[in-house]
Amino acid sequence: MLLLLELQTLEKICAASSKVHTTTKLARAMCIENNTQIIFLDTPGVVTEKEQMKYKLPTSMVGAYQKSLNCADVIGVVHDVSNSYTKDSLHREVTSMLKAASNVPSFLILNKVDKLKSKRQLLASIRNLTNGCIAGKPIPGTEKNSKNKKIERGYDNFSDVFLVSALNGDGVKEIKEYLIGNAKSATLQYSPMDWTDQTPESLIEEAVRAKLLDFLAQEIPYNLKTQLEYYDEETEDRIVCSVAVECPSERIAKLISGAGGGRLQQIKSHVREDLIDLFKKQVVIDLQLKVKNKSLEDFV
Repeated sequence: MLLLLELQTLEKICAASSKVHTTTKLARAMCIENNTQIIFLDTPGVVTEKEQMKYKLPTSMVGAYQKSLNCADVIGVVHDVSNSYTKDSLHREVTSMLKAASNVPSFLILNKVDKLKSKRQLLASIRNLTNGCIAGKPIPGTEKNSKNKKIERGYDNFSDVFLVSALNGDGVKEIKEYLIGNAKSATLQYSPMDWTDQTPESLIEEAVRAKLLDFLAQEIPYNLKTQLEYYDEETEDRIVCSVAVECPSERIAKLISGAGGGRLQQIKSHVREDLIDLFKKQVVIDLQLKVKNKSLEDFV
């Protein structure tokens, strides 16, 4: 999930890529508006045991989203409507989770609406994903369908639906206003200066991992391990760091490096741009490829 918070500027706090299962652990991101603080819990998506084995994901990801429900005041379900195979139905695990937590208010976020060619497609997806019902009221035009055959592709207890393009930032402001308007009175859980519970070191590792997912094909990036080996904030305006990428074989390491190290340099350049945008300061980063059970000198 791509999480964007409108603070002084837009912050790309949680790692995002074009591949599935980019988020591997719970991350919190905070937004404060006047005296209202919103805490977003970005959780790993629905992961089956089969997927966990296929992509070699941490076992903690299986059912990880359920833990977030214990401390959530509201649930936001993000759904990709650009995927022609899944745009008209929610994952079975998602609907089961929503039904089990029916006492917690929930709303639906339809992402990538800019990819749809017509409003008719969008309306059809909304009807299917909400079972033709929003906030306890039937969507106009679905009454006749419900008499003949009840739609069971989605969840019929969403309080609202938001149309979003995370790429353009469209619709994000409306979600923020909705959350602020429905906030409950309580003491602030985090300082107004905090914008995430993740350490800078963790953010750097996740940024590298996300770019590896973007640049490498198929399941290759899921077999890599990233580890921060050096981190130093030399000054208030400069971060110097080094991240090791452990590869399962020399063949994979050479594939990542590319001809003359060109692909690795490209990955490093994109990671640096993301980190500069995140930390709002100069970032010097080095990526080192290491082959499992071999030293870097052996690989070279």
